[in-house]
Amino acid sequence: MRTFAPVALGATLAVSLVYGMAHEATAQSRQTCHMRGVWNGAASDVFEFDAAYVYNRGEDDFTGIYTNPGVSQANISAAARHGTWSIQLSYIDPAHRGWVRKLVGTGMLDGTRHGIMITGTFKQWLPGANHANESGTFVIDGKCR
Repeated sequence: MRTFAPVALGATLAVSLVYGMAHEATAQSRQTCHMRGVWNGAASDVFEFDAAYVYNRGEDDFTGIYTNPGVSQANISAAARHGTWSIQLSYIDPAHRGWVRKLVGTGMLDGTRHGIMITGTFKQWLPGANHANESGTFVIDGKCR
């Protein structure tokens, strides 16, 4: 009976490890989302981009590239921790190179409608400025697949 106990314990640990790995794999999912946003509630001040979205049970992330043809372009990186989003737009086009717009908001992925709504505030910095030169509100509505 003594030799059976270590074997049984080993088998139990192996099953637990395999189950845990399978459970972790299903907890994280990757999606592509089309994001549409509005600055300061102005229907005429709209921005759109596609994002690679990683859902991980309240610790979500997305990345994308915002392009406003002929006007501006920015790399976007975002991280949510339990419903609070930190989003950064780093402008890379020649006219706005170095500008940074930081957004902080709340929202979560809705698994039933495959969408996300994030609302919050933003601040924008120009290169070399040590204070925000613009601030306001934003809303992002994303549709994911």
